[in-house]
Amino acid sequence: MTAKVKVIEATANSDFDAIRQVYYVTWQDAYHGLISDDFLAQLSPASWHPERRWQDTLLAVDDKDKIVGVCSFGPARLPDFNGWGELYSIYVLPQFQHTGVGAVMMTRALQRLHEKFDQFYIRVLDNNVSAQKFYQHFGFSMTDQIMEDTTKFGTIRERVMVKQDP
Repeated sequence: MTAKVKVIEATANSDFDAIRQVYYVTWQDAYHGLISDDFLAQLSPASWHPERRWQDTLLAVDDKDKIVGVCSFGPARLPDFNGWGELYSIYVLPQFQHTGVGAVMMTRALQRLHEKFDQFYIRVLDNNVSAQKFYQHFGFSMTDQIMEDTTKFGTIRERVMVKQDP
């Protein structure tokens, strides 16, 4: 991991504008070519509301306390996974990707989820092979469950990946 980046827990006083900006920038970068450019163009930092679940959010901050990554998790939102934990999101600014920041956040998030759940899942774009490989590295496996969200910009297909601890 980049030595000057640390992972901390969000608080009610976290800089939610900066967190929204991390979501926005990483979506524009990570999903370019994977989902419609028109869909990405209609997004803004205001599209995200991290203040709603700060209690289950980790932040990666650099040596100047700038937020460079965010990971949120909690109880399952999908009815089919009642009683499971869900990794809602994990995003790292492009210049900090492939430095181990995401792995540290993922490890901490799974530890926190494991305090309440024995089974976890994540939804990942069906065509986002690099993200799928990242999650597989942490013990998640593919399912046949596909979720489709039809927007005016096209269909977004997500696959559910699961992790079950013995």
